[in-house]
Amino acid sequence: MSVRVNDVEITDGEIDAEIRHHERAERPVDDALRTLVIRRVLIDEAVRLGIDVTDLEVATATLLEQEVICPVANGEDCLRHYHSHPEHFKVGELANVSHILFQVTPDVDLDLLRDKASSVLTELLADPQQFAALAQQYSNCPSSGVGGSLGQLSRGDTVSEFDRAIFSVSVPGLLDYLVQTRFGFHIIRVDQVIAGRLLPFEDVSKQIANALRAASVDRATQQYLKVLVGRASLDGVRLDDESGLLVQ
Repeated sequence: MSVRVNDVEITDGEIDAEIRHHERAERPVDDALRTLVIRRVLIDEAVRLGIDVTDLEVATATLLEQEVICPVANGEDCLRHYHSHPEHFKVGELANVSHILFQVTPDVDLDLLRDKASSVLTELLADPQQFAALAQQYSNCPSSGVGGSLGQLSRGDTVSEFDRAIFSVSVPGLLDYLVQTRFGFHIIRVDQVIAGRLLPFEDVSKQIANALRAASVDRATQQYLKVLVGRASLDGVRLDDESGLLVQ
C-alpha cells in the first residue's frame, strides 16, 4: 500500500502499528489510515504556523486550541436543550422488562434470523401468555432460564436502542415491533414503568452548558480537519464526504 500526504510517505509499518488501536472497528484499515493522515496534516499545519513540533501531542493540542473557535452556549441555548431533551435529566426512571433475544453471530443469516424473530413475535401478539415458554425455547440470553426476565432496569443500563424502546413506553405490555441492537433482534415486554422525576433546570444548567460546549468543539474540530485534509496533497487515499478517507 503506497500512501503519501504532502509528499511524506505513510509506511506500511506505521499503518500496521496504528491498526492495533482500531481492531474492534468495522473498517480497521480505513480508520487507522484516517488517523495517520489527520496526524500528518496537523503536524504540517503546526509547522506552517510556526508551532514547535518537538512534542507532537502538545503541538497538535496547541494548534487546535489556537485555530478551532467555537461559540459559547448561552442561557437560552441551555434552556432550549433542557426542554427538548427532558429524558436526559430525569432521575429514578425504572422499568421491569423481559425479552427474547435472537442473537447475531458472525455466520448467521440476518434475513432468516429476522424472519424467525418476526414469526415468534406474531405468535406472541396473538397469545402473550406464551412469553415465558417461548423465551425459554428461543432466547439466546441467559435470562431465558427465568422466562426472559431482565428484572428492573434504569435508563442507561442497556444499549441505547433497547433503552429508548423500554423508556418510550407509557402503557406496559408487549412491544409490537422488533428492536434491533448490536446483539441481535429483541422481542420486548415491559411489565412496569416508573416515570421518575425531572431535575430542576438550575441543577443541570452547568452540565448542559458543558455538554453543548463539548459538542460544539467536536463539530468545529471535525470541520477544521476536513478543511486541512481537503487542501492537502493526497496520494493513495481520497477524501469522501460520508465515509472519510478510503484507499483508492
